[in-house]
Amino acid sequence: MGNIKISLAGDLGSGKSTVGRILSEKLGAEVYSTGTIQRAIAAEMGMTTLELNKYSETHPEIDDKIDDGLRALNQKAADVIIDSRMAWHFVPDSFAVYMAADPAVSAARIMNAGRESEPFSNLEEAIRSIAARRQSEMQRYFQLYGVNIKDLENYDYVIDTSYIPPETVAEHILAHFEKYGKSEPFARYELSARRLLPCLNGEGGPAFFEKGGAYFIAAGEEKIAAALCAGEPLVACVRADNVPDGAEKGCTAEKIAAWNKRTGAGAKLPAAGQC
Repeated sequence: MGNIKISLAGDLGSGKSTVGRILSEKLGAEVYSTGTIQRAIAAEMGMTTLELNKYSETHPEIDDKIDDGLRALNQKAADVIIDSRMAWHFVPDSFAVYMAADPAVSAARIMNAGRESEPFSNLEEAIRSIAARRQSEMQRYFQLYGVNIKDLENYDYVIDTSYIPPETVAEHILAHFEKYGKSEPFARYELSARRLLPCLNGEGGPAFFEKGGAYFIAAGEEKIAAALCAGEPLVACVRADNVPDGAEKGCTAEKIAAWNKRTGAGAKLPAAGQC
């Protein structure tokens, strides 16, 4: 294997900065963070990060400034951990990781960070603002580059960080990166069993589909229930193919209540505007 290049994308508040620092220390690699650059630009311009995102929708020079640095990394002979939502696109040789997180968990983490560019008075405000910022980013990147940053197929490995510490996240990333470098098979999706919502009960191992920021069970319900009852934080899944349109409507409030009573998961659909 040549130079180490691991790119971390994911939901806002999923712990990318913290995990990036841990990986940097373990691998002796430098960290390149577009989030830090973006927050610095926002502070210089007297804006919140959401305001800067809105401003960037009509001022592409902001993204150009950030993306030029990413493009240069693809040719740079160095060990680097890249904390960026677009690194998978601009640094295609990197091991592309997507870090998912529950919206309420993400919002609490961002509030606790106390960043001046991300001021919130309560959790509900934080959830709404983060969702709006995410929507702005998705729209802007699609307009600029024709890509969907939420499409999980863009990434080599997806891990749900909602209910595990950053040290565990880093351990999983390193283990998968090692297998990736050796061209060995590995579980592409490791999701929190607590966030998987009962929907379809197809045959086979755990499989899921994503809709509106929620993760629905497509198969392997019994194995997922067993993992929950055993207290396992993550479940190795595959992404289900050929899921019928509207399948998520089968995940009713009654079904979720029965699932939670059986497993103790505490699962719930995200509220409108959270994703």
